[in-house]
Amino acid sequence: MSKKQKIGIIALVLVIAIILVIVIVMAVTNKSTNNNGVQEGSGDNTVVNEEKYTVNLSDGTKLNLSPEFNSTKTYKDLEISNIQYTEKDGKSVMLADVTNKGTSTHEVEIVKLTMIGENGETVTEIKPIIGEIEPGETVKLNASIFADVSNVKDFTIEEAE
Repeated sequence: MSKKQKIGIIALVLVIAIILVIVIVMAVTNKSTNNNGVQEGSGDNTVVNEEKYTVNLSDGTKLNLSPEFNSTKTYKDLEISNIQYTEKDGKSVMLADVTNKGTSTHEVEIVKLTMIGENGETVTEIKPIIGEIEPGETVKLNASIFADVSNVKDFTIEEAE
């Protein structure tokens, strides 16, 4: 490996380290100043969640309880069920069971999850990978984004472009 290549690799590692530090600092700063839409009550230590589709759990996690969001969805021959959508420390995570209801193997595929707000607007998109699934098999879907986008009404799933 030449000296220029070594310097390039070192520079790349430094840039990545700096970006990680900036993201962590921003997340900590945002958490301490924004308080994620939660306000404390007047002296009685109650916590009020002003968001329509989430509840606050005792560990600080926000859980989406929208009936539309948490209803079973179908994509091709796949059934998406047991959906859990949470946010904690600035990271929103969607977990779900994906069952192949078809008669052929579902090949590895990138899909687009579009998070829909109360008025039908697109809040964000996440593009997770669904792995190979044999007929009748159930696997876990784990999709995440580093933003608090848990207070959504619904989502759609379609083939990523």
